Amino acid sequence: MSTQFLTEVEVAQRTHISLATLRRWRLENRGPIFRKFGSLVRYAEEELTRWEQAQPSGGENIAERFMPQPVRNNEPLGRSR
Repeated sequence: MSTQFLTEVEVAQRTHISLATLRRWRLENRGPIFRKFGSLVRYAEEELTRWEQAQPSGGENIAERFMPQPVRNNEPLGRSR
């Protein structure tokens, strides 16, 4: 199996992360795993995909927002037993 390597410019375009940020992350040992071939920086596509999938995601499932919530009891609010 042949590994496809991406340049830092291609990674920046794919992830919408600035080139400067990718370079800073490399200095800080953060971000996706990279390889050096002499002075060339390359990112294995498989590693980049794994890194992308491991990033936290946010938002909510829109279907869950409108699902009815279960009712606990029929007593008016403020009354306790």
